[in-house]
Amino acid sequence: MQTLPQTDRNHLSHDAALMLLAVLPERIRDAYLNYAKQIDYSIEMVLEMALADFLDPDSLTFTDCQPQIGLPLNELDE
Repeated sequence: MQTLPQTDRNHLSHDAALMLLAVLPERIRDAYLNYAKQIDYSIEMVLEMALADFLDPDSLTFTDCQPQIGLPLNELDE
């Protein structure tokens, strides 16, 4: 697996959000863009909220995200 560069960002950048949108199927991209417009949030915030919620349903953003999936099974029991 390729090693990704470390970042000290606590939130998804606008450029990263645009790169992610560029590789999504059109219907998914349009849904995210329409939702961002409907709630008057930036697209990076909408994508960050979706990603954080996938990993931790109790989180709103990366800042409060405590991933519950993708952990080794022995860590889930603690």
